Amino acid sequence: MVGNAGYHIGKGAFSGEGCREGGVFATVAVGALSGAARAEDVGKVFSLGEVAVTTSAPTLDAQGGSTVTQDDLKEFNRDTLDRAINLVPGASTSAVGARNESNIWIRGFDRWRVPLTIDGIPIYLPYDNRLDFNRFTTSDIGEIQVTKGFTSVIDGPGALGGSVNLVSRQVTKPFEGDARLGSSFDQNGAFNGVVTDIFTGSKQDKWYVQASGTENYRNHWRLSDDYTPTRYENGGNRNMSYSQDYKINLKVGFTPSALDEYSLNFINQMGDKETPPPSTATATASKYWTWPDWDKQSVYWLSKTALDDIGSYVKVKAYYDRYYNVLKIWDNANYNTMASKGSEVSTYDDRGAGGSIEYSQMFLGGQDNLRTAFHYRWDDHNAQDKGNLIKAGSWITKPWTEDSENTYSAAIENIFHPARAWDLTTGVSYDYRQMLKAEDWNAPSSGNSLVHVTYPLSDKRAVNPEAALAYHFDSTGVAHVSVSDRTRFPTLFEMFSSRFGLATGNAYLQPEKSFNVETGVAKSFGQTRLGANIFHSRLRDAIESVQVTSSVSQNRNVGAEVHRGFELEASSQILQELEVGANYSYLLRQIQSYATLATETPKHKIFGYVNWQPIDKLSVVPSIEIGGKRWLQSTANTSYYYRGGDSALVDLKVSYKLTDNLEIEGGAKNLFDTNYVVEDGYNGYGRSYFTNIRVKF
Repeated sequence: MVGNAGYHIGKGAFSGEGCREGGVFATVAVGALSGAARAEDVGKVFSLGEVAVTTSAPTLDAQGGSTVTQDDLKEFNRDTLDRAINLVPGASTSAVGARNESNIWIRGFDRWRVPLTIDGIPIYLPYDNRLDFNRFTTSDIGEIQVTKGFTSVIDGPGALGGSVNLVSRQVTKPFEGDARLGSSFDQNGAFNGVVTDIFTGSKQDKWYVQASGTENYRNHWRLSDDYTPTRYENGGNRNMSYSQDYKINLKVGFTPSALDEYSLNFINQMGDKETPPPSTATATASKYWTWPDWDKQSVYWLSKTALDDIGSYVKVKAYYDRYYNVLKIWDNANYNTMASKGSEVSTYDDRGAGGSIEYSQMFLGGQDNLRTAFHYRWDDHNAQDKGNLIKAGSWITKPWTEDSENTYSAAIENIFHPARAWDLTTGVSYDYRQMLKAEDWNAPSSGNSLVHVTYPLSDKRAVNPEAALAYHFDSTGVAHVSVSDRTRFPTLFEMFSSRFGLATGNAYLQPEKSFNVETGVAKSFGQTRLGANIFHSRLRDAIESVQVTSSVSQNRNVGAEVHRGFELEASSQILQELEVGANYSYLLRQIQSYATLATETPKHKIFGYVNWQPIDKLSVVPSIEIGGKRWLQSTANTSYYYRGGDSALVDLKVSYKLTDNLEIEGGAKNLFDTNYVVEDGYNGYGRSYFTNIRVKF
């Protein structure tokens, strides 16, 4: 299982210490998987796609981050990124019900403040960056790297509260492959979905090629039997809860030596989802939306060229993205007419391109490592709306509009090892965002003609310093402390979106800045592993939606927001056949300078599990997620807030290996059919069952 204070919670405990190998000072990760298990994981990870891990730099874990391995994803049956991230201490998820999206939070920082990358390539939606983490499947992922608080400036701009990097799997044999066929059922036993995935490839002496594919289909999900029906949701099968996602991931690489690698990659995601209406809203507040297209394609180049035999290198990344999205806004709960004002079809056809170059030079025989990086990204948002935009029955099509911007970041970082057990990291970056174009077509307050609007442009700049110190006080223990100051530029959506007439723009919205302080320690005692982190973040010029009239809001920099708390972790291999582990997170968020509440994150969060192997080849894994109360905002009256209830969700997975190459699995999610609320008007999933057949070939 994953961990953060310098280790993974998992099958046993393996660790290391600062050492000198071949003239290079290296920091060996303090882990928690057994040596054999960890070595197997390393072989599955696409090393070019990792971040914050080099032969001379402090590892991700030694700076307070977390790693979710592929084995973790399988062990707890976490098929999508939002469910996988809940394994990480300090992380939680929430729902954006009106859009049928999942949002992630790292120590109280949401998707706008925690950038997502795949193999180190930014995944960014040019207009609003409203990523839906439920759309990202995990079967092709070798590991998930999570930074919290401290994030290296070398990795690029943003990252107020951390970052998430999805590292692809990598083929390791002349021929290998595996496949899964999974089915799911609701609590009444009715079939409601299928998950299929396949991975295959070939690793030769100086090249490799691989391919993977995933389908995740769900025709409905069912509410808990304890759910109380309302006027807008009668219980049972959740209204409009269908979704379907496909993904392919292709890679071809050239490895002329053990230190050099060059790789061309392609990822194509295609999604289609419905949106359940809120169960508590008034008829006028309900949103009847569907998303027939949620598609994203990425092609990217990664390379690493060694400059000497002690760790100096040059890394180059280049990418091109396309995001195509269609939203249909209906005017009734039957989703069959678009006759009233406000009904429309909204299309995004966005582009993004960019790259980075990173140069790392070793000095003093590897005792000092100087790294520099330059990042560039161009984002181009193209939108078109058509529908009853001015009045009912007046179907019109807006001309296409365009918003575009450039983002630059230059960074320098030095990692010095004053002694074998010490890692001292200092760095700074300069970020610059250049606005190129911002336009829209607005409906007038009177008359029948659309009005073309060109918004004022304002560029933004920021300086981001960092410092971190890690001390490996013995072969199984590490302590760390870090400080950093990071900046996030507001999105085009935050500055200019009218939100279908419910908001007014703010072209001069200022960047948010966050000052993060963290300290932590981890230590093994035989087969038992313990760890703790304490953190404090102060967010300045926090962007929040403020009501300016009874019906119109505006994004403003409302002042300071404080996030503070701690994380505790423990795991132990009590017996050869019995492992237990748990983590606890405490988070206090407070907006200090404005009369509003920080919503959607629980004050307390617990994850615990048992892995019991009563006989050879049989594994029984019960786990529990406990979420404390969180502040929620009313769907019908946005000025009203209330405390959501606690939740305790128990999952169970049982697996049996029929042969070394054939495994069957079965289990349940929300085993006790707990009824809980994740957002006002949106109750969570009831009990469901799943089966999997896994084959290796």
